Amino acid sequence: MGQHLGLSLLLSGPNAVDAKLAAAVVDIHTRDVVTGLDLRCAPRGAVFAGVPQLTDNAIDFATKVCRNLKSVCLINCLSLTDEAAMSIALNCPALTHLMLFQSRISDDGISQIAKQCTNLNSLHIQGSLSITEVSLKALVQDARRLASLTLRSCPQIKEDAIMSFLMEHPYLDKLVLKGMMAGESTIGVIPAYRAMSDDAELNGARQSSVLHRRLCLFRQLRCLALVKCPGLNDLSMLRFADIHFRMLRHLVIDDCRGVTQRGLMILVGHVMNPMKLKTIKLARFHFFTYAGLMEVLSLLSETIESIILDSCDFGLVMPLYHGEAVALECPKLKAIRLEHCESILNLFLAWVDMACCGLKELRLIGSTVPGQGHDISGCFFNILHKNRISKIELTRSCQVTDIHVCIIAQYCKGDLQELILDDCSHFLGNSVMFLRADCPNLIKLGLSRTQIDDDKIRILMAVGLEHLEEVNLMGCLWITDITMHILASSFLPKLRRLNVAGCPHVTRAAVDYYQRFWNIAF
Repeated sequence: MGQHLGLSLLLSGPNAVDAKLAAAVVDIHTRDVVTGLDLRCAPRGAVFAGVPQLTDNAIDFATKVCRNLKSVCLINCLSLTDEAAMSIALNCPALTHLMLFQSRISDDGISQIAKQCTNLNSLHIQGSLSITEVSLKALVQDARRLASLTLRSCPQIKEDAIMSFLMEHPYLDKLVLKGMMAGESTIGVIPAYRAMSDDAELNGARQSSVLHRRLCLFRQLRCLALVKCPGLNDLSMLRFADIHFRMLRHLVIDDCRGVTQRGLMILVGHVMNPMKLKTIKLARFHFFTYAGLMEVLSLLSETIESIILDSCDFGLVMPLYHGEAVALECPKLKAIRLEHCESILNLFLAWVDMACCGLKELRLIGSTVPGQGHDISGCFFNILHKNRISKIELTRSCQVTDIHVCIIAQYCKGDLQELILDDCSHFLGNSVMFLRADCPNLIKLGLSRTQIDDDKIRILMAVGLEHLEEVNLMGCLWITDITMHILASSFLPKLRRLNVAGCPHVTRAAVDYYQRFWNIAF
């Protein structure tokens, strides 16, 4: 049934039909307070012949009655057409946020919304076969306040259209591309694009003036995320670089297999486009060598605050030689997340030990750290000793034992607020007394699928943890109902969330009883 959640009207599944939407709108006495409309129809393939569906007329009725809508979200509403978009355009002058997932709305509908909804700030389009570059041109012309654009799986929008949009819409703050750009135009367009210099020489001052204005145009893009875009390659990065994103602070490149270390260097190291990135995430990314990663980081060392590396390929991994680029110091680096990058773990932690002195967050996921040899353990513990780290995650780190947890507690002490040891199967819980004594400010504790038991929980909570808000014990084979009794009897004034899902010795009766104290996942 429709729910009036604060200032939003939500209908989902079989309730997202004309009659239910009309009834929900009629039931609202003060319709002016409704600023959000969220309609989530049954997914593709779940709609059967003869079953009522949402129609354009219902959207027209709802938007006419609720005139102050600022946010509209239409998910899997395949029965809606451009008539629904026209109703939104005409009846929602205050619209700032629009999401269209799996929609039949075409360029005509987007063009009308761009023209009429002049306050549009955020647009998310996903799974549309009808949206083309025409929509982007309409956004450039009319949606001057658009700050965030997300395009996902819209195959009719090609790379050329994206580049033109970025050139002509300088006020965009965030661009997210997922599953975009099949790459048909890249090979043919880049040589012509690079030949612009020849045309400039022939056309003289007039062409040079145009280029100069483009170079000086103040672009505000601060966040660029490229995810699963198979057509992007290193030449695409050259095109991005030539647009001159001087304000870019956050960069994500995830599973864009055609983009390599060379393209990344072009993007972040362009001599005419010096970037001051704060965060960089590279997932399923290909470096030729580990030295290539260090070369990239050396370009960002003065400004980088967060580094995320996930399942990257580093080619030939060997220590750096004299003269190779390396970021000697990263004074602003606060957070590092390394996931499934075992091949460079030793070298990377040695670099972190050398380059960082203000680290606050360290996450090493799916790694064998820190247990293979004295050197790697020494680097890890040196990092803990030199930095006041408040968040540590060692998920799926099979070598982590109670000895490591003991040293973590002794080095981090009161600074430690979050410790995640999920899937650390060799952690038995024998070091919990050190966590209790040295880490009184813990807020979040993750111990899922470890060997901890009721007795260790009793020791850990003996004097209480007054800041603790969340405990994850999912899949712990030796946890029973007694643990919940211990938690309820301990001084844990801020505990709100407890996860005991998959604990075979925890009963439904105990969960039902203690549910009044916390939000329990079972």
